[in-house]
Amino acid sequence: MKLFGRRPSGPIDWPALHTLLQQGKFAATVDALRDLDETQRAELGKRLVALPRDAGSWFNEKEATAYAVAAVGCASTAAKAATVITRHGWRWSTILTPPVLRAAADRGVPWLGALGTRLADQLPRDPTIASWRLTADLLLAAGVPTPTSERFVDGWLLSVRITQRDKTVLDELRASPFTDTLLPLAFERDAIAAAVGAYDPVTREWRAGPGVLLAVAALIDEGRFERATALDRCLDMLLGTHPKMVLHGFVQFHDVLAPTGAEVADRATIYLKLLADALGPVATMAQKVLKDADAAGTLELESLLDTSRTVLGRSEKGLVKAQLIWLEKLAKRLPARAAEIAEVIAVAVEHPDVQVRDRAAAFLTRHGHAGALGGHVGLLGGHVGLPGAAQVAEPVPDLLPGLVAAADMPEPIASPDELAEEVAALDQADWQTVPVERVLAALVRLHAGDPIALRAALAPVMQRVGPRIGTQWWAADSHRDAGALFTAALNRAAGLPFVLAEATRALRGTPADVRVGNPYMKLHGVLTLRLAEVVVRLSTEPVPALVATPTQVNGLLDPAALVERLARAEREGWQPWKQDLHQALYRLPLDVDADVLRQARTLRSDAGRTLVEWLDAGGTGRPELRVVRVHRQTAERGRNLDWLPASRFYAASAPARSALDPYWLTDLTPPPVVNADIRSHEWAAVWPSVLPSQREVVAACLLPVIASATDIEHHRGDARLLPLLAELGGPVGPVTLTAIAYGLAAAEADQRIAALDALVAVGGLDGFDGGELGAQLARLAGTKLIVLSRAVTQLEEASRIAPAMTWQVAAGALAGLLPAEHTRPSPGPATTPAAGGAAATSAAGGAVGASGRGGPGAGDAVGSGGRSARGRSGHVTPRGLPDLLTVASTAAAASGSRGDVAGLAELAARTGSTRLVVEAKRLHRTLTAG
Repeated sequence: MKLFGRRPSGPIDWPALHTLLQQGKFAATVDALRDLDETQRAELGKRLVALPRDAGSWFNEKEATAYAVAAVGCASTAAKAATVITRHGWRWSTILTPPVLRAAADRGVPWLGALGTRLADQLPRDPTIASWRLTADLLLAAGVPTPTSERFVDGWLLSVRITQRDKTVLDELRASPFTDTLLPLAFERDAIAAAVGAYDPVTREWRAGPGVLLAVAALIDEGRFERATALDRCLDMLLGTHPKMVLHGFVQFHDVLAPTGAEVADRATIYLKLLADALGPVATMAQKVLKDADAAGTLELESLLDTSRTVLGRSEKGLVKAQLIWLEKLAKRLPARAAEIAEVIAVAVEHPDVQVRDRAAAFLTRHGHAGALGGHVGLLGGHVGLPGAAQVAEPVPDLLPGLVAAADMPEPIASPDELAEEVAALDQADWQTVPVERVLAALVRLHAGDPIALRAALAPVMQRVGPRIGTQWWAADSHRDAGALFTAALNRAAGLPFVLAEATRALRGTPADVRVGNPYMKLHGVLTLRLAEVVVRLSTEPVPALVATPTQVNGLLDPAALVERLARAEREGWQPWKQDLHQALYRLPLDVDADVLRQARTLRSDAGRTLVEWLDAGGTGRPELRVVRVHRQTAERGRNLDWLPASRFYAASAPARSALDPYWLTDLTPPPVVNADIRSHEWAAVWPSVLPSQREVVAACLLPVIASATDIEHHRGDARLLPLLAELGGPVGPVTLTAIAYGLAAAEADQRIAALDALVAVGGLDGFDGGELGAQLARLAGTKLIVLSRAVTQLEEASRIAPAMTWQVAAGALAGLLPAEHTRPSPGPATTPAAGGAAATSAAGGAVGASGRGGPGAGDAVGSGGRSARGRSGHVTPRGLPDLLTVASTAAAASGSRGDVAGLAELAARTGSTRLVVEAKRLHRTLTAG
């Protein structure tokens, strides 16, 4: 079958050509254009270039190829041809090159190389194989110089990584005509170290790894690429700031290169800099290479000692310990230089890790260099060289901020032009309380004042950014709806098309109707209702102002400000919108000044009387929340549930329902089984502003989102919301502490840091119970719901800021974990202890479901079927428990704490030298000293 043939009829007109393009008949398009003269082609080219950019949002392979054929066959210049191609599927659709080249050959296009160069300049920032392949084929066909832009290099790297099943990455590099030109430049791009699932034809298996770099190593062996250049480029990349995955790839490449002693000696300065400053895995690699160089006698001692001073101050304990061992061996090998080496080792006496301090002090004492300790002896409390109790002369006070009032809201938006700027700033930005509230307040106020001026300012901005506001395709339906309602309100004010039916339908419901995944979606429901009300009433029932706009950035509304707003409404003769008034009431503090209440009683409108009744009733009240454990559903036909955590903690409360609270936001019921709440929560950062005086209720609603950052893979939750809880009012109860416990063990480092910030912020508030937080950490770690070592790293940081608070947290966690370390499991099948027995191990002696205290497995009240972690046939010490003992010892010593921890004396009495026992002895000695 022939791909191209002869078209029997005369010249084609535009409607017929457009039909061929829309049907994707690229072969017929080639035939139709073959016999046209330049005048006919120019006429069709004008119509082709005039097609709008949104002529189609998605093009299949045939359609995209047909448009590319028409572009080279009709466009008058390379620029116009590039415009047509980039508008019609070039980025994502695979365009077949042979038909395009055939059309160009039929016409004798002189600017084919210029077209390829233009397309190379317009390659997307994130390369796609489809766009790059057509660009590369055009460049090769025209025989023009190879572009060297970053995007073209990234596209080439992508092309060699996407190999056929019978070819390897090395085969692609050998065959590519761009290798000699682009490979040296590729060493400056992160993509060269990207993991590749390369097919090995020998083993017939796919292997993951930095496939391009490993293939480059093979090219070096073949003499195609210079070894010295490759090694230098590798070290340059390792010296730079790049993602961990990229650095890991170059470390593997370095290991494959296996530099010789002479190569290392020539680059010793670079390796020393890597050891001192590079990321942990890179520094470890440099340390290993330099050790070999030292053993071979090619490393200068002075340079090593200078670098060691920096290395011994690094935070990576493994790297520092290895450096200490290296220096100890060096002192033994060079006794004449032992004094110099001892001075360097003395630097480690100030290291935050107690094991490093002990090892350094033991070396200095053992070899008669205790004088090198200088003023650091006090750090070791007279137990130099022994795992003793580090004491300080005076207890170190906690540096906690305590109660800090939230900042006031910024000044209102003053003009339509300023509003347009704020709306433009929302383009693809995260939803946050302050910008959302400022935009809503200005939208309503300016629309009531001068809708024509507002329309003129907003219309061009919304035409540009409107489709991108609140339309993230990965968001849950409820969050997409909220963004769509926000956009609809702006479009209505801008005089652009909007959907009124969705807002009307939402306004007929209640907050409890918004339930997608998270059973605690009431706060989001209040937001949705308020946005829907703005859409519906903006033009039909305009008001001069919203009454619920907060006065503080955390969402809190000053009662005096609300009284003044309602008094203004009475004077001017308008009524606040219903949902807006509900939101205003939810934002009031629980305690209101008597003078404000007297002023409120002077109001005569319906809204004023509603406010007075709300204040007299105490608002949303002070509900008591408890934390309960819910288990995963065991099995369900057609669904794989193994990716869900085995269990999770939720919050529950059942306060007396008030007729004044229209939505009962404080009434919370946990799900019967662990909920698959993995959706994006684009609006979750705004939820705290809905109920800013109820910290525990907000924490309950955010708890599934925060827990998902810890107990579900692929980072589907978000613990960065935790600092928002610290800004709210209300007690720091078990739900808030459970959320912080989950956040401290989050999978991502930045989210753990956010949890630490929240801990420091709430640690100084009245009613904060560090032991309660520690008990919850013990529950999560003992039931294998979190990785304890992640949380311990944050407690280690906290101990430098607030040692007394950290001691309380660590003691509470140890009280829940240590008894299991010396309790022998009973033989026979697992048994279920009584609720009182499970709680008896806690410091408070209460039921864990209510107070959060107790050992692992306690408090399995909801959905557990009476299961417990106790009575298992074996016990595994949680990873990070020895480190937790170390943190507890450091914090207790710094704060001057004394006392006892359940299970500690029994563990410290054991014989042996395991780290768990050694650290238990250290803590026991600290708590019983003096």
